[in-house]
Amino acid sequence: MNKRVLTLSLTLVLILLSNTVRSDLLALFYEYEDSEKSLFKVVSETIPRVGLETITFELTTDPKADLKLDNLKRYDMVLFGSHAVAGWGDYYLVGVENDLIQYVEGGGLVLVNTNDDAFFKGSMFPAELLMAEVNDHDLIVTPKGRVVGIFDRPNKIKTIYEDDAYKEVKPPWVVLARSRGKGTKGVSHTLQLKHGLGEYIVTPAKGLSVGQAEDNQPFMRNIINYFGFRANQIRAVTASGKLSIHWGDIKKR
Repeated sequence: MNKRVLTLSLTLVLILLSNTVRSDLLALFYEYEDSEKSLFKVVSETIPRVGLETITFELTTDPKADLKLDNLKRYDMVLFGSHAVAGWGDYYLVGVENDLIQYVEGGGLVLVNTNDDAFFKGSMFPAELLMAEVNDHDLIVTPKGRVVGIFDRPNKIKTIYEDDAYKEVKPPWVVLARSRGKGTKGVSHTLQLKHGLGEYIVTPAKGLSVGQAEDNQPFMRNIINYFGFRANQIRAVTASGKLSIHWGDIKKR
């Protein structure tokens, strides 16, 4: 084996190692600055691991700075607290909507929990989404929701503490659970939207107080576990993409 072949072989081994070594998960958790930040507190204190990986939750209350694409690229997932998109009389994502869309397209994972329907805008999504004013309601998991598994792995979810929901939902949105109860006809409970390599999960889950957040902790754990699984799927895809580029470079030499 000559020196050049040996160098190329070592390079390939390093590439393979760099793409297969397990990396721990990093999540950005955005809560409205004047909220109690209850979902972040409960989730960060009670979910230290996802499968075999540790997960770190970093809190931000500054969407205009920290939801820019250059910063988002650092994170496997972005989690929104209650009313973090819209609530307390305002909408908070002006100027970063496209950054979030590009983040998901490149492989990012975004969880959006309930917001105030009066101020909500769906501009952070690549497809229209409208909210509906709905009182407390039950949920019915759809067949597609059972496949995704966020209602039964690792926790069996029968009900959550929620507020408002989503109306006139059309493809490419996928309904994972429908609302059931008085005044919920035609209203969807939990949604999924895949975009590029990544995806959004949108729920009516509420966590404005520690009590509400604790009630919804099992559901949050399920979604974060699912995102951990998806993050590793996405890493494998992007790693194989990088590897094919390196292989192409090697073949040209």
